[in-house]
Amino acid sequence: MSRLTAQQLRNLHSDDAGKRLFDGDGLYGRVRRQKEGLAVNFEFRYKMGGKARSISCGSWPGISLKEIRHRRNEYRSQVHEGTDPVEERRRRKQEQELQRKLELDAQRREMARLASRRCLADAVARWEKLELVRHKDQGREVMRGLRRDILPALGALPLEEIRRAMLISELDRVVARGSRRMANRLFSELKQFYRFAVTREWVEKNPLEGISRESIGGRETMRQRYLTEEEIVELARSLPSARLLQTTERAIWIMLSTCCRVGELSQARWEHVDLERRVWFIPEDNAKTREHRIFLSDFALEQFRALDILTGNSPWCFPARSGDSHIGTKCISKQIRDRTREAPLNHRSSAAGSLILSGGAWTPHDLRRTGATLMGELGAMGQVIERCLNHIEQNRMIRTYQRQELRKEQEEAWQLLGARLETLLLKA
Repeated sequence: MSRLTAQQLRNLHSDDAGKRLFDGDGLYGRVRRQKEGLAVNFEFRYKMGGKARSISCGSWPGISLKEIRHRRNEYRSQVHEGTDPVEERRRRKQEQELQRKLELDAQRREMARLASRRCLADAVARWEKLELVRHKDQGREVMRGLRRDILPALGALPLEEIRRAMLISELDRVVARGSRRMANRLFSELKQFYRFAVTREWVEKNPLEGISRESIGGRETMRQRYLTEEEIVELARSLPSARLLQTTERAIWIMLSTCCRVGELSQARWEHVDLERRVWFIPEDNAKTREHRIFLSDFALEQFRALDILTGNSPWCFPARSGDSHIGTKCISKQIRDRTREAPLNHRSSAAGSLILSGGAWTPHDLRRTGATLMGELGAMGQVIERCLNHIEQNRMIRTYQRQELRKEQEEAWQLLGARLETLLLKA
């Protein structure tokens, strides 16, 4: 029987589809159509144990005729040695699968070993890069708390070695210094981190799962402190002796008359304050929820104009000492806190207690609550006050279909508030 040639295979045409071609020594091929041109599937036919069997030698033109014959010759040698090529191929495939499984198991063991060596600080840094960066502040506030209260003691330890008791011990230290709310916040953030770590198999389980924040810092009650009208007069009388920066004094009256958040005011830029149109625009990046427009009352406008004299040559309403940015978002709060504590801290203001009012200590956020309360007492509708506070409607249906801005009503509410503050300050 004559052997096939490569030229014969190249001369095949579509009418040859289905034909069988013989090359001798048990090798034969079957012509078949494919998307582009023809192909010839070759098999080696042999007998083993009195039974006819066949095994694929490859497909031309995917591999050359020479290579196909080489495979046939290898199979023939196996048959002569008493080895069944089909069974041998199956055995080799099983060996390869076993080898891949062993390699995969080894890889998993190595990953587990590396995970056990991954320290908490490195894992938290990875969490910051992948998850916290999506937060509005890129996770800066979360990382500040962890770096101060958790990582100094536990940061260098491997994740697998950190136990529930160790984490709770650090949270207990935060509670012991009187920061229950901070302890609860850290607890929530650690639970989020460990859920992230479990998902990536850095640890097998969340050590804080099943614990409530009531077991850490206790149940938090909503703060209700606000300044009465008598205390607002008292505040005006106390400010001169408090030795605050002039800009901070203006900040107090702006927060009270606009109901803004201290962080929003700290980051304010003059380009967003239109003194002619009496509008202060708070961009979404600076706001807690969404962008916001505050319509300035006569009282609030007077405060901004006085502030303009102090800082109008800067892009920022409250520039940092360096001049290249705004003050820190905690700066105003710290100045007020120094003056609403009983005793001064080392290297801080000596004017401790100068701003403690008859109702006790207060915070900048209490001014926001005070402004909203005064609006309500002056007759502003609750829906309007919520708009002035830039709160998002909790009822999804109302939020979706009621899109009115109530701009005129907001202007009136802020004007009522400003007028009342002017009257109160005349009594100071």
